[in-house]
Amino acid sequence: MNAQHLSALVSARLCHDLISPIGAIGNGLELLQLSGGAGSAEIDLISDSLGTAMSKIRFFRIAFGPADPEGRLMVDEMREVTSGIYNNRITVTWDIAERDIPRSCGQMLFLTLLCLEKGLPMGGQIVVTGGSECYEFSITARKVAPPAEFWNHVLDGVELDGLKSDAVQFALLRGELARSGSNLDVTFGETEATARLDCKVPQTV
Repeated sequence: MNAQHLSALVSARLCHDLISPIGAIGNGLELLQLSGGAGSAEIDLISDSLGTAMSKIRFFRIAFGPADPEGRLMVDEMREVTSGIYNNRITVTWDIAERDIPRSCGQMLFLTLLCLEKGLPMGGQIVVTGGSECYEFSITARKVAPPAEFWNHVLDGVELDGLKSDAVQFALLRGELARSGSNLDVTFGETEATARLDCKVPQTV
């Protein structure tokens, strides 16, 4: 078992164990709403935070957890999960032809999304299109500032010096691309960027 697969299992375990207590908080919030035990402003704040937390856990489970080569991921689920996270500074629109896609492709799409987000310091709009395991990202923003060191690692395998937790997605994406034989091309401009992911489903986990 390699280190990347082991870390994926750890991520899945954490997400699995966290989802139950957070769900219990949601149930308690519903009871509080029914009893009128708190003001509407407080309820709204808790509800919004809870929704974001649930979406992030679901997102991280897909992005960082193990992806069954035979598993499928519903595009509607991808849309629902990302809409709970990217709804203000950054927006994400999914316009994929299929109803569902290979889960391993969904994982690489989410990792790519996290990497692209890192280059949007002022926010932006991301549109994902395509199908048949070939997907394209179109990004528009006031400013695009990709971290060159990380993208050199993803695209060319240049070694990283002192990787920190907020950029772990770049190392994971590089690993998934290499493991599956998938290909990613990225082009950056000052206010626009594009990325094309040709996804291949790996034969082994």
